[in-house]
Amino acid sequence: MTRVTLATDQHAPLPLVVRHPKGTSARGVVIFCHGLGSSGEAYGTLTETWVQQGYVVIHPTFADSISAVARRHPELGLDPEDPSLVLWARQRPEARMTMFRILHDPEHWLDRVRIVRAVLDGLGNVLDAAGLARDADFPLAIAGHSFGAYTAQLFAGAEIDLPDGPRRFHDPRFRAALVLSGQGRNQQGLRDGSWDAITGPMLTVTGKADGGAKGQDWHWKCEPFHLSPPGDKVLAVLDDANHYLGGLTPEGDTIKDQFDALKLVTTAFLDAHVARKPGARSWLDLVEDRIGDCPVIFESK
Repeated sequence: MTRVTLATDQHAPLPLVVRHPKGTSARGVVIFCHGLGSSGEAYGTLTETWVQQGYVVIHPTFADSISAVARRHPELGLDPEDPSLVLWARQRPEARMTMFRILHDPEHWLDRVRIVRAVLDGLGNVLDAAGLARDADFPLAIAGHSFGAYTAQLFAGAEIDLPDGPRRFHDPRFRAALVLSGQGRNQQGLRDGSWDAITGPMLTVTGKADGGAKGQDWHWKCEPFHLSPPGDKVLAVLDDANHYLGGLTPEGDTIKDQFDALKLVTTAFLDAHVARKPGARSWLDLVEDRIGDCPVIFESK
């Protein structure tokens, strides 16, 4: 793992965590977008699995990181240096209303778009700083969990309603998108028709105990799959998994069968649609109602 600071023209430098294979070669690059309140330091328990299979994973930290929010809002009485802040959703009720407002604030949606674009545009410099070979032809994927899954949907081509009208943020540099506990209609500008133009590969993962910020159940989490057009779309619903899909972050308990299934299906999807390994497509085609020891609802179209 390497920590990199990416200079930008008009904004503060961006802190990045770059997880990468040993040596200088890689199979592809994944930009991973963290969930609300988290940071680029998190999610290594999943993304190190991808690293072991040859992928470089770049983790930005967004302005909704709980430490950044604590600095901007001293009235909350939170210590930005307190490592237990990562458990804000369970242990810091005083922060919940502020974080909920951030989740539904278009300025924060757009700031995440700005940061991902900055990473894309500065990718060569990021790879140089991490001691990796610069390769303009590296295949790319966008991935994210929760609020980060929303960001991934935007770059995959989802159209959202903003105060000044509908907009899309599709970037063709991404070959594929991984949407882990993402959002459906009637939240954060998403509505009927939002997914009509997502023509590229997209993996949607949720669990039967997963839910949305407004009390939606797991069926709502499946809407990115069901409402997007056919063509390399995959849905995996992990039996009884909650919002943390078996152990993505410290907020959730680690459930080995669920988390192993998450690792297997996300790696296979990257191999199939980023590295374009035929064997990975075959593996996905053979999944029925289990991934490893975890029962699943599994669909593709």
